[in-house]
Amino acid sequence: MRIGELSRRSGVPATALRYWEQVGLFPRVPRVSGRREYGEESLRRVGLLLLAQECGFTLAEVRRLFAPGLDGRPPSARWEMLAEVKLAEIERVERLLQRMRSALESARACRCVDLDACGEIALKELPRFAATSPGSSTDGRRPRRQAAAER
Repeated sequence: MRIGELSRRSGVPATALRYWEQVGLFPRVPRVSGRREYGEESLRRVGLLLLAQECGFTLAEVRRLFAPGLDGRPPSARWEMLAEVKLAEIERVERLLQRMRSALESARACRCVDLDACGEIALKELPRFAATSPGSSTDGRRPRRQAAAER
């Protein structure tokens, strides 16, 4: 099949397919009369690239997946290694998002009369946000914020 057909069947623009080939993520395919001729294996490779993309892998990470000579590991071991690293990254981002949520909820509940009072309270509470882990509560400090605003 030609690149237009592969693009149509996979939903990936021809420009992306050419780029993937250029950077070594996609094997070079034979040319017939100057045009690339893709087989069904190319469609499967596109599926794998799309899966890796959906998992959030960078181009460098995908190269490691497709480079068996790089570490001599079978594909399943490379997938497992990359997945472990990506899952740890996701957990780090989830913790960050939880801290952000906690800080935003506290700020939204702020009843301070001016920004200086709000800043003073924030200085006292910011260490609490940094220590907040996923699943932990805000340990009832919002009312203190309201009490400070009423002083």
